Amino acid sequence: MTLIETIRTDRLAAMKERDELRKNLLGTLYAAATRETKTPDDATVVRTIRAFLKALDETIAALGTRDSTPQQRERALLEAYLPATLGADALRASVAEIVSTLPERSPRALGQVMAALKERHGAAIDMKQASAIAREALG
Repeated sequence: MTLIETIRTDRLAAMKERDELRKNLLGTLYAAATRETKTPDDATVVRTIRAFLKALDETIAALGTRDSTPQQRERALLEAYLPATLGADALRASVAEIVSTLPERSPRALGQVMAALKERHGAAIDMKQASAIAREALG
């Protein structure tokens, strides 16, 4: 079952359970993910989820000390649909391995490292974290 099918199934379950927050969130997520094509691949759905999470983080930060319980719950619901990410240590090891195969070790090789990481691990890496680690490794 693809990720978009899982989201659709979970939305139907939320409707049956009368869980309004989950139903609305998954409905909005489904609509956003299927905007360009009715059957998006998992990578497209993961990108959409990450965009939702980024917006939620901004909302939670803007709320400051006010109650952000609904947003925290939405965040937890969305994170459950993301693939397991590579840990920092495993990511460092992968970056070190890629850097060791490069003919030249300079900051200009960042694009090559990032492309190799994406090819190896796909959606299982946090690109922001990977970029920081790669920059550090390249000096």
